[in-house]
Amino acid sequence: MHPSVTFLNFDHTYTWQRNLLRFPHEWIDMYDIKGTNLYCDDQAIREIESRLTRRYTRGITFIGSGNYHYVSYMLLKQFHEPFTLVLFDHHTDMNEQTLFPLLSCGSWVSYAQKHVPTLKHVVIIGSAASQSSSHVTIFPKSDLMYAPTAIMRAIPTKHVYISIDKDVLRKQDAQTNWDQGTMALHTLVTYIEHLFQSKHVLGVDICGEDRSFCAKNEQANETIIRACFKHMPVSSAS
Repeated sequence: MHPSVTFLNFDHTYTWQRNLLRFPHEWIDMYDIKGTNLYCDDQAIREIESRLTRRYTRGITFIGSGNYHYVSYMLLKQFHEPFTLVLFDHHTDMNEQTLFPLLSCGSWVSYAQKHVPTLKHVVIIGSAASQSSSHVTIFPKSDLMYAPTAIMRAIPTKHVYISIDKDVLRKQDAQTNWDQGTMALHTLVTYIEHLFQSKHVLGVDICGEDRSFCAKNEQANETIIRACFKHMPVSSAS
């Protein structure tokens, strides 16, 4: 993982978070692509993936609103090592859509399980759902912190990819356009630090923006960036 940031500009939310632009970053416009809000059609998938190839580095990717969380699926497709997806999200994003089988913000994890052969397991932390399976381990939302060692034991691979939807957080720390969980930001940071210390992190993405709460979300985003950069070989925060 490279200590850098990529902003995907689907919804202009990051133009209002100017403190984040102090970090070394790339900016990729996506707002002109049709068929991207909530659902993503095949033509939009091809165009988004084409623009993602322009990135010079692979570090932290900011996606925008949770409406575009499906971009995580496209980011996962680049990895050739067996890995576990560690998802911090108030929702599982595993909805099966049979009538309209489009990639969406609510189905992308299921897509990844079917189409990313190197994805071996999914660990979801902070979800309102609680039922685990042989390929998915869920740590449901709780006011109490799970022991980081318990989470590490649930990860069967050396490599992990971290995906964060800030709707997992309590409203004191971030606000999104979806219903939210109860996790404190400092708890999320603790989990992130343990993942970096215990596993090889292939990449991180973050979503959950809302233009009505840019200042609060900017603070949360900056905290997450610094928590990740702290464990990378070169410090890039200014």
